[in-house]
Amino acid sequence: MRRMTFMFSIRKEINKINRRIDQKIIKGESYDREARRHKDLVVQLRKLESEASLARTLSLASFLF
Repeated sequence: MRRMTFMFSIRKEINKINRRIDQKIIKGESYDREARRHKDLVVQLRKLESEASLARTLSLASFLF
């Protein structure tokens, strides 16, 4: 799976979890499992974004030199 497609699917899953957490908060239910999953996905997304940023920077640097 391409990196951008994977990042898009992670964002989509984060949005679904956010909606589920909101519903549980409204109902007064516990949302520990969803919060943990949300945190893991955000960490994974940040890692992918930082790798993509580094790759772009190195690509630009190799172009300039």
